[in-house]
Parts: sequence; C-alpha cells; structure tokens
Amino acid sequence: MDSLGILKKLEDGRKLGIFEKILAVTNGSITQLLEVYTGEPVRIRTLRQEISGCDEETAKRLGIARGGKVNFREVEITDRKGNVLVFAKSLAPIERLDGRFREDLMKADVPIGKLFVEHGIEARRELLSVNIEGGNLTREYNIIHGGKILMSIEERFKLGVFK
Repeated sequence: MDSLGILKKLEDGRKLGIFEKILAVTNGSITQLLEVYTGEPVRIRTLRQEISGCDEETAKRLGIARGGKVNFREVEITDRKGNVLVFAKSLAPIERLDGRFREDLMKADVPIGKLFVEHGIEARRELLSVNIEGGNLTREYNIIHGGKILMSIEERFKLGVFK
C-alpha cells in the first residue's frame, strides 16, 4: 500500500497531526525525525537487551535457522526531559551483525539510526504494517542490508504527543 493509502486507512474517523502522519509512513530514520521535531538530541533508555536462541516464529520472521542467536532490544526514545516519544522493540540476527556494529549495538543506549550512519551501513526499510491500537500509532518494519533482514523493528507512538 502506498503512503496515501496507509494514511486513508489510519485516519478512518480519526484526525492525525502532520508529524504523526510523517512518522506513520516514513522509510527513513525515526531518530533524525524526532531530533528535528524536538530541536535536540534524543536519548535512548534501554529497558531490556539480551541475546538468545530464537523460536520457530522469530526464525521465520528473520529468515534464519531456528535456534539462531538473536539480539532482542527493548527501548524508550525520550526527549531531553525524559518524556517518552517512542517505545521500540528490535530483533537482530547476531550472524548478520558486523563485529564493531554488534559491539556498539550492545552498548545499548545508542539510537540504531545513528549506528547505521557511524558505521556507513547502507540499508533500506521495508514497512510491513502501520496501525492504530489502543491510542497508539504502531509500525512494524524490517531493515534490509545486503538483501537480508538485518533487523526487525516494532515501534509504538502515543497519539497526541506530537500535536
């Protein structure tokens, strides 16, 4: 579905702010958009990060073998004052992460978008779904590098924060 189709589906009976519309359909860095919106660097608050073997569903989602090692990361992206702008979960197959990139990712409190820039990683985002659930705008997408899923990300934005 194209951007206008996504917005039409989302706005069915709702009024989204312009920045919420941009967040819904962007295929670029959320970090950069949030920094432009707030006029300051955003911060990452890591809630959970662990490496574990993946189940069948996760393996299928990432295109790896069942039991393959996956970095699971759950964060809040906040403004300078600590106000939560985004809640995000990411899954990254360890076998696809370059050593230095993996080390920096494991430092936890660094935005993924900034890591891609710092490491010169060229990737594209493949939007899988955008919905409104329980007062939140939710997005799910994959970051593709070298034709394979480097990360799968889910983001949740509280509606009304960006008006």
